[in-house]
Amino acid sequence: MWGTEDLDRLLETLGHRVDQRRAAGAYPADLERRLDEHFTTFGATSEPSPVELVEALDHAFAELATFSFRPDTSTESRIPGGQAAHRTVARIVGRQIDGVAGQLRTYSDAVERAIGIMRLVVESVVRTYEQDLAQRVDDTQDALVEHAGRLNAIESRLDDLAARVPGAPRSPWYRSEAFVDAFRGGTESVRERYLDLVELFTGCDPVLEVGFGRGEVLELFGEAGIQASGIEPDPALVDAARSRGLRVETGTALEYLAAQPDASLGGLVMIQVVEHLPPQGVIDVVRLAAEKVRPGGRVVFETVNPTSLSTYANAFWVDPDHVRPVHPAFLAFLFREAGFATVERVDRSELPADERLRPTTGADPAVVANFARIDALLFGPQDYAIVATR
Repeated sequence: MWGTEDLDRLLETLGHRVDQRRAAGAYPADLERRLDEHFTTFGATSEPSPVELVEALDHAFAELATFSFRPDTSTESRIPGGQAAHRTVARIVGRQIDGVAGQLRTYSDAVERAIGIMRLVVESVVRTYEQDLAQRVDDTQDALVEHAGRLNAIESRLDDLAARVPGAPRSPWYRSEAFVDAFRGGTESVRERYLDLVELFTGCDPVLEVGFGRGEVLELFGEAGIQASGIEPDPALVDAARSRGLRVETGTALEYLAAQPDASLGGLVMIQVVEHLPPQGVIDVVRLAAEKVRPGGRVVFETVNPTSLSTYANAFWVDPDHVRPVHPAFLAFLFREAGFATVERVDRSELPADERLRPTTGADPAVVANFARIDALLFGPQDYAIVATR
């Protein structure tokens, strides 16, 4: 059998071993704090729910209802004649206890009734709470379903509106190269059309071409000994250009230019690109051009000429990516406001004579002049370029 002395020796031995291990560094310095936090967290309890409170009240009510007073009236005694005395005293005390017990039972009945009423009140509160909570959940679900329906309808309308906006994102099943071949002309005709623009960038290395398409202009830069690279959002065009040894990356005008160091470019060329940008994009790309092209560098933006009405019947609306034409007066204004030293408009892509109005002969000079104005308005140059020096 274990005694108190044995338990004391065991505790003393355990305490001595703990002190030894602590001195040897076996325990962390904050062991007691961490144990306290652990047991505090372990012993923590959450607030009881209304249902749990009612169950606890039922348990307490059952204990109260089954409780009874049992007075101790034992008459046993070791004293001679003591049993008789005990019986006498027990009868006297018993009568007193019975009186007290009767009062306590009366009080207990009153407490029991009060607790019963309180139980009914708590049950009523719980039922009301549960019903109210359930109703709120149902109402919230109904509201969410209604809002989800409205959002779906709005989203559908927005998708429809976005799809109708010129230049909206699309997923064509045809190849971009096939589209360029069909509507931009063959490679040799493009090279001939842009050879004069490439010559403007002599001494302006490095040059960045945004939207290089099939890469003909990049090839012209290379043949002219001008260091040039290009970006294009279409990965298929990027892969095709890389296969021919051109320095190209996938990217878009605003994001790519914004990531370049200031004054890091000697030249920037964007051929048939700005009409693909929203109005704010046109404004921002000119500002970026002023930041990224070093002083003395050159920028050329070529785009469709909206002052020639035939462009609307021919080139402009052929490309579903076109957003809106950019008026030459506005584009030139942007370059001047951005601080470029010189800004020049150059008309390009003149229509052949057989596609224009035939000149009148022998008519009144005023008629001839008016006829020429109409011809210029309807069948003027199909493109223009802004040539700006930083």
